Parts: sequence; structure tokens; C-alpha cells
Amino acid sequence: MARAFLAKELHVEAQNETGLLGRICSALSLEGVFITHLSAYSVGKKGYLQMIVRDTEKAKKALHYFVSKIEERDALIVEFENKVGTLAPVTKLLGNHGIFIDYVYGTSGDGFKIVGVFSTSDNQKAADLINGESGALGVDTSG
Repeated sequence: MARAFLAKELHVEAQNETGLLGRICSALSLEGVFITHLSAYSVGKKGYLQMIVRDTEKAKKALHYFVSKIEERDALIVEFENKVGTLAPVTKLLGNHGIFIDYVYGTSGDGFKIVGVFSTSDNQKAADLINGESGALGVDTSG
């Protein structure tokens, strides 16, 4: 079954330059900030990071000296079994209930479960639906 919960995600925008990600990760490390999920990319002259950290306030403090824009947003974390087709019923459930998915990124670092970071039109409703229907989704994250 799938499990969903809400978290805070930091959205970071900075001038794109060589070494930016290294400086960001070093600054977070020096402040003892643990990164649990990270997506980083660039578009033209801008660098963008989306991250879930264990302490958003410490992270914002560590980065504000050299990052032009930091926003804290709500995110939906969904954990489900790492098997072919397990994302389909989750996304179908959201679509069938009129929940728009703005973006999703994720990984299966341990090989047993997938962790997806979603932004939807209604993260709370999405979490409630996923948790309520998790048995019906045919996805097992207990192992």
C-alpha cells in the first residue's frame, strides 16, 4: 500500500555558475542540515533546486548569504513499492479526483520503495485519498 504525508520543500533560485551546487551542499553541511530529497537543474543563466531538508529554518539561514531567492512550499511525499506500474494507480487516483499534478520527482534509493515528491493542486486531499485508498492501489510499502 502507498503512504503519503505532507512536508515542506525549499525552492531555491540563484545565478547559475560552476560550483553552485557544491557551495549550497557545503553550506548546508556546515550547518548540520540533512537533505532527504533533492532536484537540481538549470535554465539559461538561472540555477534551480527543490529540496526537502530536516530543518528548513537552518537551511534558509545557511543559504541566504549567496542565494537570490528561497521559497518554502508545501509538498506531498508518497512512498510506494518499487515495482513496475506502482506509480500508475497513484497518479490515476489523483486524476480521477480532479487533483492536478504540477510536478513530481523521485527515486528508489534503497531498491525496495520509491519515494516521490509531488506538488499538486491540493496536497492534503491527495494525501488523504492515497492513504485512504492505499490497500485498493495494490501497492505494499510495509517491507
